[in-house]
Amino acid sequence: MLCFEQCLAQLSLTIRCPAIQQPWASVCGLQVCGVPQTVNLDTSATQLRGVHTASPLLIFRNTEFEERPDFGVKMESKKWNRYNTVVYPPTEQDESIRPAEVCHSRFNMKYSPKKMWYIAVMIRGMSVDEAMKQLSFYRRKGAKQVFEVLEEAQEIAVRDHNVEFKSNLWICDSFVGKGRVVKGIRKHMGPRYGIVHYRYVHYFVRLREGKPPKHYYPPPPTGHDKMEEYIREQRQRRIISSL
Repeated sequence: MLCFEQCLAQLSLTIRCPAIQQPWASVCGLQVCGVPQTVNLDTSATQLRGVHTASPLLIFRNTEFEERPDFGVKMESKKWNRYNTVVYPPTEQDESIRPAEVCHSRFNMKYSPKKMWYIAVMIRGMSVDEAMKQLSFYRRKGAKQVFEVLEEAQEIAVRDHNVEFKSNLWICDSFVGKGRVVKGIRKHMGPRYGIVHYRYVHYFVRLREGKPPKHYYPPPPTGHDKMEEYIREQRQRRIISSL
C-alpha cells in the first residue's frame, strides 16, 4: 500500500489546512493504513486562507456586511452624520423659517457603485413618498437598499429633528461613494488567471423639510431666453482697432 504522502503526490493535492498544519486527507476520502483520515475544518475568520486571495479580507468576499455585524465593518459615516448636530443661530423676524434637514448614510453595501449611481440620481428632487414609490417598482437590487435608507432617515427626522409629518420631506442630496474593493482570483485555462473585484458602495442622502422644488436642475432655456442671450452678447461686442 502506498503511503499517505505518495498518494497526495500522485493526485497533485497541495491544499493544506492551517488549523492543523497537515494535508487534507479527507479531500478525496483517502485512507492511511486502512484508517479513514478526518480533519476538523475550522472556517473562522482567522483560519480562512485560500487561493482566491492572500488578503485577510477573504471573509469579506461577496459578503453582505449589514447582515454580519460581527465583522466590525462600519455601516455609517460619522462625518456625514455630523451635519445633524449643527446648531444654527436664531433667525431674525424678517427671515424665513429654516427648514429641517436630516443626513443619513449606509456604508459598504455589496453592490456596484456605477449601478447605484443611477438609482441615486433618479430620486433627486423628489418627495420622499414619490421616491419610495419609484424605488418599489425599480427592478434593481440596490433600489431595496436605498428604500431602507430612506425609511431610516424618515424615522430619524421625526424622532430627533422635530419634523411633524414624515411625508413632508424631499430628497435634497443623493449620491454614492466607493467602498471596499476585495480582490480575488478566477482560474482560467492553463496557468492563466484573472483578477476578480468584489466592489462595495456607500450611499449618502440628505432630506429637507418642505415641498420639492419645481426644477431640481436648471431648466433648459426656451427660445425667448436664447434670443435675449444672443442680443446681449451682440451688444457687448467690441470691434478691435476702432474708435
